[in-house]
Amino acid sequence: MQANPTDLIYFIVRSDRADTWSVFEQGFEQPIAEFEDAVSAEQYAWSLAATKLNWKIDVFDSSHELVGTFNSEDDAMPKATLP
Repeated sequence: MQANPTDLIYFIVRSDRADTWSVFEQGFEQPIAEFEDAVSAEQYAWSLAATKLNWKIDVFDSSHELVGTFNSEDDAMPKATLP
């Protein structure tokens, strides 16, 4: 099954284990990337989102509490353009 360009792409930024921050895509067990700090992980998630038309990012702190939700519906970032 091919992905529809308007499908929602959902990224999650959270502390995966001690001193490691991970970026996940919903539906996948393994992280897309791992970082030593939360800021780098969040920046990476934003970079991924910038390439998508319809996206959501949830950011959790080290206590696994949700601290931010961002999505393309809020016009927080310009939407990607299809080729």
